[in-house]
Amino acid sequence: MVRRVCVVGAGVVGLSSAVCIQEKVPGVQVTVLSEKFSPHTTSDGAAGFWEPHILNDTPQELIRRWGDETWDHLKTLYLSPVACDAGVILLSGYHLHKQPQQDPDWASTVFGFRHLTKQDLQQFPGFSSGWFSTHLLCEGRKYLPWLMTKFKKAGGKVQQGKVTSLTELADRYNVVVNCCGIGAGELVGDSTVQPVRGQVYRVHAPWIKCFFDAEYDGHDFYIFPCSNNVVLGGTAQKGNWNLSPHPTDSKAIWEGCCQLVPSLRKCKVDHEWVGLRPSRPKVRLERESVGKGSSSLEVVHNYGHGGAGITLHWGCAQQAARLVQEALSLQQLKPKL
Repeated sequence: MVRRVCVVGAGVVGLSSAVCIQEKVPGVQVTVLSEKFSPHTTSDGAAGFWEPHILNDTPQELIRRWGDETWDHLKTLYLSPVACDAGVILLSGYHLHKQPQQDPDWASTVFGFRHLTKQDLQQFPGFSSGWFSTHLLCEGRKYLPWLMTKFKKAGGKVQQGKVTSLTELADRYNVVVNCCGIGAGELVGDSTVQPVRGQVYRVHAPWIKCFFDAEYDGHDFYIFPCSNNVVLGGTAQKGNWNLSPHPTDSKAIWEGCCQLVPSLRKCKVDHEWVGLRPSRPKVRLERESVGKGSSSLEVVHNYGHGGAGITLHWGCAQQAARLVQEALSLQQLKPKL
Protein backbone atom coordinates (compact mmCIF):
# COMPACT_ATOMS: atom_id res chain seq x y z
CA MET A 1 0.00 0.00 0.00
CA VAL A 2 1.28 3.43 -0.95
CA ARG A 3 1.73 5.71 2.03
CA ARG A 4 0.65 9.27 1.37
CA VAL A 5 2.07 12.44 2.90
CA CYS A 6 0.70 15.93 2.35
CA VAL A 7 2.83 19.03 2.91
CA VAL A 8 0.63 22.10 3.43
CA GLY A 9 2.49 25.23 2.33
CA ALA A 10 4.77 25.94 -0.63
CA GLY A 11 7.28 28.45 0.74
CA VAL A 12 10.88 27.50 1.33
CA VAL A 13 10.03 25.48 4.46
CA GLY A 14 7.23 23.55 2.73
CA LEU A 15 9.06 22.72 -0.49
CA SER A 16 12.28 21.75 1.27
CA SER A 17 10.31 19.53 3.64
CA ALA A 18 8.63 17.84 0.69
CA VAL A 19 11.97 17.19 -1.03
CA CYS A 20 13.59 15.86 2.15
CA ILE A 21 10.66 13.51 2.79
CA GLN A 22 11.05 12.12 -0.73
CA GLU A 23 14.74 11.55 -0.10
CA LYS A 24 14.51 10.12 3.43
CA VAL A 25 11.26 8.11 3.41
CA PRO A 26 11.26 5.49 0.64
CA GLY A 27 8.02 4.53 -1.06
CA VAL A 28 5.87 7.50 -0.04
CA GLN A 29 3.72 9.62 -2.33
CA VAL A 30 4.21 13.27 -1.38
CA THR A 31 1.74 16.02 -2.31
CA VAL A 32 2.32 19.76 -1.79
CA LEU A 33 -0.98 21.52 -1.13
CA SER A 34 -1.00 25.30 -0.94
CA GLU A 35 -3.11 28.34 -1.63
CA LYS A 36 -0.08 30.24 -2.98
CA PHE A 37 2.96 29.16 -4.94
CA SER A 38 6.08 30.91 -6.22
CA PRO A 39 6.39 33.77 -7.07
CA HIS A 40 3.65 34.72 -4.60
CA THR A 41 5.11 33.45 -1.31
CA THR A 42 6.95 35.32 1.43
CA SER A 43 10.06 33.32 0.58
CA ASP A 44 10.11 34.79 -2.94
CA GLY A 45 10.47 38.33 -1.65
CA ALA A 46 13.03 37.63 1.06
CA ALA A 47 16.65 38.62 0.47
CA GLY A 48 17.70 35.09 1.45
CA PHE A 49 20.80 36.12 3.39
CA TRP A 50 22.06 33.30 5.62
CA GLU A 51 22.01 34.62 9.18
CA PRO A 52 19.76 33.64 12.13
CA HIS A 53 17.26 36.45 12.72
CA ILE A 54 14.09 37.00 14.83
CA LEU A 55 14.06 33.59 16.51
CA ASN A 56 13.08 34.72 20.02
CA ASP A 57 13.40 31.86 22.54
CA THR A 58 14.26 29.07 20.11
CA PRO A 59 17.08 27.15 21.87
CA GLN A 60 20.48 28.21 20.64
CA GLU A 61 21.63 24.63 20.17
CA LEU A 62 18.74 24.04 17.73
CA ILE A 63 19.42 27.26 15.85
CA ARG A 64 23.03 26.21 15.53
CA ARG A 65 22.22 22.68 14.38
CA TRP A 66 19.51 23.63 11.88
CA GLY A 67 21.50 26.62 10.67
CA ASP A 68 24.72 24.67 10.17
CA GLU A 69 22.90 21.89 8.30
CA THR A 70 21.36 24.52 6.04
CA TRP A 71 24.73 26.24 5.57
CA ASP A 72 26.31 22.93 4.51
CA HIS A 73 23.45 22.29 2.08
CA LEU A 74 23.72 25.75 0.51
CA LYS A 75 27.51 25.50 0.37
CA THR A 76 27.20 22.22 -1.51
CA LEU A 77 24.84 23.87 -3.99
CA TYR A 78 27.16 26.88 -4.36
CA LEU A 79 30.08 24.60 -5.20
CA SER A 80 28.04 22.68 -7.80
CA PRO A 81 26.98 23.39 -11.40
CA VAL A 82 23.40 24.10 -10.25
CA ALA A 83 24.33 27.16 -8.16
CA CYS A 84 23.01 29.66 -10.71
CA ASP A 85 19.73 27.80 -11.25
CA ALA A 86 19.22 27.39 -7.49
CA GLY A 87 20.00 31.07 -6.84
CA VAL A 88 22.86 30.48 -4.38
CA ILE A 89 25.67 33.05 -4.33
CA LEU A 90 28.55 34.00 -2.04
CA LEU A 91 28.47 37.50 -0.60
CA SER A 92 31.03 39.36 1.52
CA GLY A 93 30.41 42.51 3.49
CA TYR A 94 30.13 44.50 6.67
CA HIS A 95 28.16 44.50 9.91
CA LEU A 96 28.52 47.96 11.46
CA HIS A 97 27.93 49.01 15.08
CA LYS A 98 27.82 52.22 17.06
CA GLN A 99 29.04 50.32 20.12
CA PRO A 100 31.18 47.16 20.41
CA GLN A 101 29.13 43.97 20.21
CA GLN A 102 29.75 40.43 21.39
CA ASP A 103 30.74 38.09 18.59
CA PRO A 104 27.65 36.34 17.13
CA ASP A 105 27.09 32.60 17.52
CA TRP A 106 27.30 32.20 13.74
CA ALA A 107 30.84 33.63 13.57
CA SER A 108 32.44 30.18 13.34
CA THR A 109 30.06 29.04 10.59
CA VAL A 110 30.49 31.78 7.98
CA PHE A 111 33.69 32.30 6.03
CA GLY A 112 36.43 34.70 7.11
CA PHE A 113 34.80 36.35 10.11
CA ARG A 114 36.99 39.11 11.52
CA HIS A 115 36.74 42.38 13.42
CA LEU A 116 37.06 45.61 11.47
CA THR A 117 40.29 47.53 11.97
CA LYS A 118 40.50 51.27 12.55
CA GLN A 119 41.52 51.60 8.92
CA ASP A 120 38.43 49.65 7.82
CA LEU A 121 36.19 51.89 9.90
CA GLN A 122 37.42 55.01 8.13
CA GLN A 123 35.04 54.03 5.35
CA PHE A 124 32.10 54.32 7.74
CA PRO A 125 32.04 57.60 9.72
CA GLY A 126 30.08 57.35 12.95
CA PHE A 127 30.62 53.62 13.50
CA SER A 128 33.05 52.52 16.17
CA SER A 129 33.20 48.77 15.53
CA GLY A 130 32.07 46.05 13.19
CA TRP A 131 32.74 42.75 11.48
CA PHE A 132 33.65 41.58 8.02
CA SER A 133 32.47 38.15 6.88
CA THR A 134 31.43 36.14 3.86
CA HIS A 135 27.95 34.58 3.77
CA LEU A 136 25.82 32.47 1.49
CA LEU A 137 22.72 34.06 0.00
CA CYS A 138 19.87 32.02 -1.44
CA GLU A 139 17.43 33.92 -3.65
CA GLY A 140 13.95 32.55 -3.07
CA ARG A 141 12.63 33.61 -6.47
CA LYS A 142 15.14 31.19 -8.06
CA TYR A 143 15.43 28.60 -5.31
CA LEU A 144 11.72 27.84 -4.97
CA PRO A 145 11.22 27.01 -8.68
CA TRP A 146 14.39 24.91 -8.52
CA LEU A 147 13.05 22.98 -5.52
CA MET A 148 9.69 22.53 -7.24
CA THR A 149 11.33 21.10 -10.34
CA LYS A 150 13.36 18.70 -8.19
CA PHE A 151 10.20 17.69 -6.30
CA LYS A 152 8.16 17.02 -9.44
CA LYS A 153 10.97 15.06 -11.11
CA ALA A 154 10.97 12.74 -8.10
CA GLY A 155 7.25 12.05 -8.59
CA GLY A 156 5.80 14.71 -6.29
CA LYS A 157 2.27 15.95 -6.82
CA VAL A 158 1.06 19.54 -6.53
CA GLN A 159 -2.42 20.75 -5.64
CA GLN A 160 -3.65 24.32 -5.24
CA GLY A 161 -6.29 24.99 -2.60
CA LYS A 162 -7.01 26.40 0.83
CA VAL A 163 -7.10 24.16 3.90
CA THR A 164 -9.34 25.28 6.76
CA SER A 165 -8.67 22.31 9.06
CA LEU A 166 -5.92 19.70 8.96
CA THR A 167 -8.39 16.96 9.86
CA GLU A 168 -10.17 17.46 6.53
CA LEU A 169 -7.14 15.72 5.02
CA ALA A 170 -7.41 12.66 7.29
CA ASP A 171 -9.21 10.48 4.76
CA ARG A 172 -6.56 11.00 2.07
CA TYR A 173 -3.19 11.05 3.82
CA ASN A 174 -1.29 9.09 6.43
CA VAL A 175 0.67 12.14 7.61
CA VAL A 176 0.25 15.88 7.09
CA VAL A 177 3.15 18.33 7.45
CA ASN A 178 2.09 21.82 8.49
CA CYS A 179 4.39 24.37 6.85
CA CYS A 180 1.90 27.23 6.63
CA GLY A 181 4.10 29.97 8.02
CA ILE A 182 2.01 32.94 9.13
CA GLY A 183 -1.15 31.02 8.16
CA ALA A 184 -0.47 28.36 10.78
CA GLY A 185 -1.86 30.62 13.48
CA GLU A 186 -5.37 30.48 12.06
CA LEU A 187 -5.12 26.94 10.72
CA VAL A 188 -4.21 25.25 14.01
CA GLY A 189 -5.40 27.91 16.46
CA ASP A 190 -1.91 28.95 17.54
CA SER A 191 -2.38 32.40 19.07
CA THR A 192 1.36 32.79 19.63
CA VAL A 193 1.99 33.22 15.90
CA GLN A 194 2.50 36.88 15.09
CA PRO A 195 3.63 38.68 11.94
CA VAL A 196 6.86 40.62 11.93
CA ARG A 197 6.37 42.93 8.99
CA GLY A 198 9.28 43.45 6.63
CA GLN A 199 9.35 46.17 3.97
CA VAL A 200 12.12 46.49 1.38
CA TYR A 201 13.10 48.15 -1.87
CA ARG A 202 14.47 46.28 -4.87
CA VAL A 203 16.75 48.62 -6.83
CA HIS A 204 19.15 48.50 -9.76
CA ALA A 205 22.62 49.39 -8.46
CA PRO A 206 25.12 47.06 -10.17
CA TRP A 207 28.08 48.88 -8.60
CA ILE A 208 27.12 47.55 -5.15
CA LYS A 209 29.21 44.41 -4.67
CA CYS A 210 29.26 44.02 -0.85
CA PHE A 211 26.51 43.70 1.74
CA PHE A 212 26.07 46.24 4.53
CA ASP A 213 24.12 45.78 7.75
CA ALA A 214 24.01 48.60 10.30
CA GLU A 215 21.81 49.58 13.23
CA TYR A 216 21.38 53.27 14.06
CA ASP A 217 18.61 55.74 14.87
CA GLY A 218 16.58 52.81 16.23
CA HIS A 219 16.49 51.03 12.86
CA ASP A 220 18.30 48.11 11.30
CA PHE A 221 19.32 49.03 7.75
CA TYR A 222 20.66 46.48 5.31
CA ILE A 223 21.85 46.37 1.72
CA PHE A 224 22.10 42.97 0.01
CA PRO A 225 23.17 42.73 -3.64
CA CYS A 226 21.51 39.79 -5.40
CA SER A 227 22.05 38.46 -8.92
CA ASN A 228 19.84 41.00 -10.72
CA ASN A 229 19.11 43.72 -8.18
CA VAL A 230 19.88 45.01 -4.70
CA VAL A 231 17.65 44.68 -1.62
CA LEU A 232 17.38 47.74 0.64
CA GLY A 233 15.71 47.28 4.00
CA GLY A 234 14.13 47.21 6.29
CA THR A 235 11.53 46.93 9.02
CA ALA A 236 10.74 44.40 11.75
CA GLN A 237 7.31 45.46 13.00
CA LYS A 238 5.76 42.86 15.27
CA GLY A 239 1.99 42.51 15.07
CA ASN A 240 1.66 44.61 11.90
CA TRP A 241 -0.42 42.85 9.22
CA ASN A 242 -0.22 45.63 6.61
CA LEU A 243 0.97 44.20 3.29
CA SER A 244 1.19 47.55 1.52
CA PRO A 245 4.35 49.70 1.52
CA HIS A 246 4.02 52.56 4.00
CA PRO A 247 5.44 55.95 2.99
CA THR A 248 7.02 56.54 6.40
CA ASP A 249 8.86 53.24 6.20
CA SER A 250 9.84 53.89 2.59
CA LYS A 251 11.43 57.20 3.52
CA ALA A 252 13.25 55.77 6.55
CA ILE A 253 14.67 52.85 4.55
CA TRP A 254 15.73 55.05 1.67
CA GLU A 255 17.42 57.69 3.82
CA GLY A 256 19.05 55.12 6.10
CA CYS A 257 20.53 53.09 3.26
CA CYS A 258 21.63 56.19 1.34
CA GLN A 259 23.33 57.51 4.45
CA LEU A 260 25.20 54.21 4.65
CA VAL A 261 26.09 54.14 0.92
CA PRO A 262 25.50 57.61 -0.60
CA SER A 263 25.89 56.39 -4.19
CA LEU A 264 22.52 54.65 -3.84
CA ARG A 265 20.84 58.02 -4.42
CA LYS A 266 21.64 57.48 -8.10
CA CYS A 267 20.10 54.00 -8.28
CA LYS A 268 16.91 53.13 -10.14
CA VAL A 269 14.07 51.78 -7.99
CA ASP A 270 12.47 48.64 -9.39
CA HIS A 271 9.75 48.07 -6.80
CA GLU A 272 8.87 47.95 -3.11
CA TRP A 273 7.74 44.78 -1.38
CA VAL A 274 6.22 43.81 1.97
CA GLY A 275 6.24 40.38 3.58
CA LEU A 276 5.12 38.99 6.93
CA ARG A 277 7.71 36.94 8.78
CA PRO A 278 6.00 34.11 10.73
CA SER A 279 7.17 34.67 14.30
CA ARG A 280 6.32 32.77 17.50
CA PRO A 281 8.12 32.29 20.84
CA LYS A 282 9.93 29.24 19.43
CA VAL A 283 10.12 27.48 16.10
CA ARG A 284 7.52 24.71 16.23
CA LEU A 285 8.96 21.47 14.90
CA GLU A 286 7.22 18.49 16.45
CA ARG A 287 4.84 15.60 15.85
CA GLU A 288 1.23 15.64 17.06
CA SER A 289 -1.82 13.36 16.82
CA VAL A 290 -4.98 15.35 16.09
CA GLY A 291 -8.64 14.43 15.74
CA LYS A 292 -10.42 11.24 16.79
CA GLY A 293 -11.77 8.16 15.10
CA SER A 294 -12.00 8.41 11.32
CA SER A 295 -10.75 12.00 11.55
CA SER A 296 -7.57 11.10 13.45
CA LEU A 297 -4.39 12.23 11.79
CA GLU A 298 -0.65 12.30 12.39
CA VAL A 299 0.69 15.83 11.93
CA VAL A 300 4.24 17.17 11.80
CA HIS A 301 4.40 20.90 12.51
CA ASN A 302 7.21 22.91 10.94
CA TYR A 303 6.55 26.65 11.22
CA GLY A 304 7.38 29.82 13.13
CA HIS A 305 10.83 30.51 11.68
CA GLY A 306 10.62 34.29 12.02
CA GLY A 307 13.20 36.01 9.84
CA ALA A 308 15.26 32.83 9.42
CA GLY A 309 13.19 30.68 7.09
CA ILE A 310 15.92 30.35 4.47
CA THR A 311 18.65 30.26 7.14
CA LEU A 312 17.14 27.23 8.89
CA HIS A 313 15.04 25.61 6.18
CA TRP A 314 17.12 22.57 5.24
CA GLY A 315 18.02 21.58 8.79
CA CYS A 316 14.36 21.86 9.79
CA ALA A 317 13.26 19.95 6.68
CA GLN A 318 15.64 17.13 7.55
CA GLN A 319 14.15 16.88 11.03
CA ALA A 320 10.60 17.10 9.68
CA ALA A 321 11.37 14.18 7.37
CA ARG A 322 12.65 12.15 10.33
CA LEU A 323 9.45 12.93 12.23
CA VAL A 324 7.34 11.81 9.25
CA GLN A 325 9.28 8.57 9.14
CA GLU A 326 8.72 8.14 12.87
CA ALA A 327 4.99 8.84 12.52
CA LEU A 328 4.63 6.29 9.73
CA SER A 329 6.55 3.61 11.61
CA LEU A 330 4.45 4.08 14.76
CA GLN A 331 1.15 4.44 12.97
CA GLN A 332 -1.17 1.50 12.55
CA LEU A 333 -1.67 2.11 8.87
CA LYS A 334 -5.16 2.25 7.46
CA PRO A 335 -6.11 2.50 3.77
CA LYS A 336 -6.43 6.11 2.65
CA LEU A 337 -8.55 6.03 -0.48
